[in-house]
Amino acid sequence: MSFTNEERPTVSVKKKNIASLIEYCIENKIDFTVKSKSSADDFDVEFIINDTKKAIALGMCLKELKMELNGLSVTPVAAIKASKKVLSAKETGLTTTGHGIVAEGESTLAFEDALQFDLGASN
Repeated sequence: MSFTNEERPTVSVKKKNIASLIEYCIENKIDFTVKSKSSADDFDVEFIINDTKKAIALGMCLKELKMELNGLSVTPVAAIKASKKVLSAKETGLTTTGHGIVAEGESTLAFEDALQFDLGASN
């Protein structure tokens, strides 16, 4: 797989955090270039990746180091799960509360106290 027609991934890194990223790239044989930014404490690290597995591993490393690729807008997983819950509730016309399910437009609970067990009774 070749990524030659795509823009190379870059990360903006502070001077104090660059050592761990460079060490990771050297250990995993990931080609990179470092460019100084206008500020003396900021650097752009550009990665030259030709392997999908290396790209995935690098992404996991960047996440662990709490860094993001420049120009990459990522939607958090929590936001995706929350939007799915809202969509499924709108499709069914039901909303959930702490005590049960409420049909839209109704003010009473649909299944409140639906299951009641008598633990004292014997068979």
